[in-house]
Amino acid sequence: MWINKINFSQVSKIDYLVITFGGIILALAHPPVSIPYVSIFVLASIGQYWHMKKPKQRAGFFLGWFFGFGYFFISLLWIIEPFLVRPEKTGILAPFALILLAAFLSTFWGLAFWCTSLKNDYESKFKSLLKLAAFLSLAELLRSFLFTGFPWVILGVSFVETPLGQTLSIFGPYWLTSIIIFLSFSGLIGVKGFLIAAISFSTLALYGEIRLKENIRLEPVVKVRIVQPNINQKIKWHPDLASSHLKKLIKISQNNLAEIDLIIWPETAVQFFLEYQKDFSNQVSKNIGKAMILGARKYSKENHELFNSAYVLNNEGKIQDSYDKKHLVPFGEYIPFAPLVKGFGFWGLENHEITGFSVGKRPSKIHFADLPTFAIMICYESIFSYEVDENISGADWLIHLTNDAWFGSYSGPQQHLMHAQARAIEQGLSLLRSANTGISAAIDPHGRIVSRLNLNTQGYFDVELSRKIDTIYSSWGAKKWNTLLFSIIVFVIFLCFKSDQKAVRMRKL
Repeated sequence: MWINKINFSQVSKIDYLVITFGGIILALAHPPVSIPYVSIFVLASIGQYWHMKKPKQRAGFFLGWFFGFGYFFISLLWIIEPFLVRPEKTGILAPFALILLAAFLSTFWGLAFWCTSLKNDYESKFKSLLKLAAFLSLAELLRSFLFTGFPWVILGVSFVETPLGQTLSIFGPYWLTSIIIFLSFSGLIGVKGFLIAAISFSTLALYGEIRLKENIRLEPVVKVRIVQPNINQKIKWHPDLASSHLKKLIKISQNNLAEIDLIIWPETAVQFFLEYQKDFSNQVSKNIGKAMILGARKYSKENHELFNSAYVLNNEGKIQDSYDKKHLVPFGEYIPFAPLVKGFGFWGLENHEITGFSVGKRPSKIHFADLPTFAIMICYESIFSYEVDENISGADWLIHLTNDAWFGSYSGPQQHLMHAQARAIEQGLSLLRSANTGISAAIDPHGRIVSRLNLNTQGYFDVELSRKIDTIYSSWGAKKWNTLLFSIIVFVIFLCFKSDQKAVRMRKL
């Protein structure tokens, strides 16, 4: 095998299998298994194993890369699902999508291990592990921002249903991820390091327990209905079924509407363009007669642009406002290097060969009627904590429209829901999530799921909004928190390398 042709010093093929297995176990922190605290054990074990092997730079890179590959390959298995909706056209791309995405993301971890091994004599276990923690934390931060960013399965988000997850309300997901990494390695450095880790984790968990006891009832009561039609993605866009899909949505929404203030339908709930469907408002007014928010594509004839949008309708079914999705999915909603890729006949998974979606410019925060001010996220946007924070200032609650039928029935919908829970904790806001199928849910400001409709389930639930809770994270702002974290990590790395240079000079003397 090719791996035999490279001199990896004392690192063997068995070591690469061991560290890949460590990445696989680390993936169990996320759904569908959801054992978040396993990450502390795995990180400590890998840190100890790495220091014991004392790899040179090249071997260090591959240890980090294989660790990441095991983690991302298992965590992102759902990525094949969108390519299997139309298997005759895109099915052949499914395994390549998974392997290439996992390989790409693993490069961040490989570079973190490579940088840590650079000129490292491993004489100081403390300094070596501190450097590894800093570079791995930096890698997680950079992969969340570079190349449009992909902060899926960030370790901090896996803790949303634990008391430790409540610390997202203080400093957000990247700080929590870095704290987990640093404290996991700290436990390896003698009794003092173990005590620091134990006391720190306990203090953060205690904060979470105290926060979970806050009163969050909203007065006056606002009652919202969340609808999940459960339309299979393979038939969702069949033109002959457009009318029956709409009838299904209307039928689900009609029951006992007297006390309902607002109805929410999911992302791309209807096939047609609302501005050009003259009888739609009459159907809504006649059959429902309540204010609504729903997802639909928007087409601008003037600019020949297509948007993935959310519409706000009054009780007569007339459009009052709209929001156009800003952060689009690469290769799903737009095509990077479009002329080259389309030359191979690939137009993307969700634009139906019209054109790539355009980036929205309308504000996500909307004030409508007597409802508290809300902000809308569409699908993929919910995983970007810093963009959510920048776009929702002044909102009293959040709406998340999605179509997780693209993600299949495995881990994708559950992981996506967990990101929504994290956003609720960070902002201290109720988050109401309507999915075509996936997991529709009402999430309180503590990230707890109040009501839900599971995968492959048709129906609705009614929920009352919770009041807004002020959080340190939203008050100070994601940009400041992330900039501070980046600065601290870089400073720690600088000190470690400066210490290395000083040690080299001392040995020469």
